[in-house]
Order: sequence, then C-alpha cells, then structure tokens
Amino acid sequence: MNKSVARSIFAIFFARLAINVTRRFPYPFVAPIGAAFGVSADNIQNVIALTNGAGLFSPFFGTLSERYGKKAVMLGALTMMTAMSLLGAIFADYGVFVLVMFGFSVGKIIYDPTFQAYIGDAIHFSRRARVMGIAELSWALSLVIAAPVAGFLLDVSTLQAIFFFLALLLGSSAVVFWLLVDPTAGGGGQRRLRIMNPLAAIRVVSAHRPAVFGLFFTVCLTASHEIFYINYGLWMEDSFDLVLTALGAVTIVIALAEVIGEFIVITLADRFGAKRTTMCGMLIAAALFLIIPNLSFSLPAAMLGIFLMFIAIEAAIVSALPLFSEILPQARAVMMSANVGAHSLGRVAGGALGAVIYKFSGGNFLAIGLAAGGLGILAFLIMLRLVPAVTQKT
Repeated sequence: MNKSVARSIFAIFFARLAINVTRRFPYPFVAPIGAAFGVSADNIQNVIALTNGAGLFSPFFGTLSERYGKKAVMLGALTMMTAMSLLGAIFADYGVFVLVMFGFSVGKIIYDPTFQAYIGDAIHFSRRARVMGIAELSWALSLVIAAPVAGFLLDVSTLQAIFFFLALLLGSSAVVFWLLVDPTAGGGGQRRLRIMNPLAAIRVVSAHRPAVFGLFFTVCLTASHEIFYINYGLWMEDSFDLVLTALGAVTIVIALAEVIGEFIVITLADRFGAKRTTMCGMLIAAALFLIIPNLSFSLPAAMLGIFLMFIAIEAAIVSALPLFSEILPQARAVMMSANVGAHSLGRVAGGALGAVIYKFSGGNFLAIGLAAGGLGILAFLIMLRLVPAVTQKT
C-alpha cells in the first residue's frame, strides 16, 4: 500500500468514526433525550427506528459516485452531516431533532457503500479484508466515544452541546478527508459501467445472479440476527430476573464481541478466504441461535453463548464486505449500496417477524431460536452453494 492510499484510508477511517458516533450516541440516553424535548422515551425509540429504516433507500444513492466521483460524494455526505449537527445545536426543537437524526442516517447510507467501493478499487483483493476490517473497527470504537462523551455533556449541559460536539467532530473529519484522500485511488482511472440512474442500477444488479444471491444472503443473515436480538432482553429478564445487571453486562459483551469479530477478519479473512470466513461465522451463529435458548439454567453460560454469537455474526458481516466488493467490480458503489439496503430490509423484516413469533408463541424463546437458526442456516447454504468465491487476478 503506497503512502497516498494509506493516508486516504486513515482519513476515511477518521470520518467514518465521526459518522458512527452520530448513530450510536442516542441509544443509552433515550429517556433523558425524550425528557429534554418533553416527549416520552417511545418517541425517541421511534426516531431511532426511522433512522434504521432509512437504509432501505441506500440503492437510490448508489449511482451518485458515478456522476460526481467517490471523494466528492463522501465529502458531500460529511459536509451535509456537519450542517445537520449545527442545525441541532442551534434549535432545541423535537421536530428539528427528528430531521437531524434522519439526515445523519442519510449521510451514513451514502458514505458507507461509497467508501467500501473506494477501498475495493484502491486495495487488491488479497489484502482487502484486512483493510475493510480495520475500517469496520470504527463502529465498535464509536461506542467508546459516544457513550461517555454524550453522558458527560448531558450531565453538565444540554443535548445541544452534543450536537455542537458532533459538528466539531464531523467538520474536522471533513477537513482531514478533503486534505488527505486521493480521488484517483478510488477508481478514478479504472474502466467501469457508467450507471447514472437508480433504475439502471437495479437492472445491472438483478441481471447478475451472484449479486442477487449475495443480497439474499445479507437479508437472511440480518433477519436471523434481528429476530434474536430484539427478543434476547425479554428472555434474560424472564430467565434470570437480573434486568439491569444482565443487560448492562451484555452491552459490554456485545461491544467486546464486535471488536474481536473485526480482528478475526483483519487477521484471518485474507489468508483463510473471505467466503470461508463468512460461512464459518454464519454457521457458528446459526448453531448458537439454536443453542442459547436452552441455556436458561445458567447466566454465565447464556452470557458466553451470546458473546460467541456476536463474534460470529460480526465476523460473517464484515468478511462478506470484501467478497461483495468484487462480485460486481464494474459497479462497486451500486453493489455496496444494494447491500446496505439488504441489511436494512433484513432488520425491518427480522424485527417484525421476531415480534410476531414472540407474540404468537407466548414468549417462547425456543421458537425464536428455531426461527433465527433456520434463517441462519439458509444464509449459510446460500453462501455455500450460490455465491462464488473470488480470486482477483489484477
């Protein structure tokens, strides 16, 4: 990796860290944020759900980099998010808060697939999993920044102070990005399909069978995880009667598992193969979906199972990114945008299905585990039989 590309990757990582902080800061502070606007915590949870659903629109933004270039699109997303932060810092209004949070989500669904496509163009496939794994560390590290900083600012000041902090963080990352990112490293001189509108993008992806099956894999993976994820807290409450202790500990477990999963991809995926790493992670996660509901006899056993499951899921998600970046190399930004949309579709479908299963099974967590495990096994089989391994020759 030459110095220009290394500087570009650093700037991309720094910017993505800032972007991820905007997504993670509200979760621990739903109640105080609601109190700041005089609304219930449910209203803030609905705003978070709205921002999560915004990823469904990601495919419609996938062609922007074909028109304006990857650097310009990512810098535009950062600039827009900085402006949104300033808007939130100036106006202490619930309607403005909703607008700002949705703007943050739009910025992320534009930035993430574009930077993934940039890395796909700039980094040889034999080293791409390592670089993408490093970039994905920004998701876990953002929680380390978001939780303590947001908590401190809410304690000594107001929510507007958080938005001012975000404006400084995003603005500085935009300046670093503008100075350091090489626009040519992201495929400026490469031959690629000139896809200029969303309908053309949909036709290109739908006509390529490996791309379609890759998206089906993503939907099944995300839905299986979401079915389990939205119900495990209720299960732990019923099984162990240690709501705050157990769920607080699980939050720490999840953050640590994310980091370990990403380091597995960084250290192993390039050598072991992105497809095999993805399959191993998915198969282990599917097995744990089936096993964990039977661990209600022991809190340590349940915690260990959840810990291992999140490691496996994170490894499967992250190691699939370099693979998908090479499935449709002539239209990487389009493919990665479609993958973001597939993740959002899986979250929405999995959340709805998980709620229905929980209701009609009378809270039977074994049924939740069977549904999640079955979808996880389906995802594994799709990856095994229908998504080809990639060996880049150039």
